[in-house]
Amino acid sequence: MKKKLSDMVFQRISPPDHMDSLTPELMADVWVKRLGLKRKESRANHSKLLLELLKYRKDNIPLTVDKISDILSISQSQTYEELRKWRSLGLVEFVKIPMGNGFTKGYLLTANTTNRLLDKVESSMKAFLRKTRRISKDFDDLMTIGVIRKDSTENKESFAPEEPKIQGGEARAPDENDEF
Repeated sequence: MKKKLSDMVFQRISPPDHMDSLTPELMADVWVKRLGLKRKESRANHSKLLLELLKYRKDNIPLTVDKISDILSISQSQTYEELRKWRSLGLVEFVKIPMGNGFTKGYLLTANTTNRLLDKVESSMKAFLRKTRRISKDFDDLMTIGVIRKDSTENKESFAPEEPKIQGGEARAPDENDEF
């Protein structure tokens, strides 16, 4: 899958430190919001999905789209849209794990802890920024070449001999009465 990081939105959400105790649900909500995993118009509960994915990751059991849509409380078609950011950041991957006589297919977190998952996000972002830096360098090079070409064209025109003026359909050499 081609990764699309262009729709990422980081938000400055902090855990409410004023509370007596922080729950895993609250911390999952903060983590999900900071990474902007939830689409703006969605009512999906991504923090609940994160907690479930972590629980199933420990047992190495992939979650099917049906199960994920139940966790998020949305339709299956919308589930794919919700998972897009997770996949583009490298947080989840589609896997086929052999079990018994067949395979179990579904989505699995790419790491066991949120700290390792954040390493994946950081890696994805750095790769995205490296690619953008290469594009920026190429762009700057093109702009520099364009300026140099423009300057060299202007210099050639200022030192070029004057073209003869056309009068009455024929070219003639300028005389002393012509104004410049």
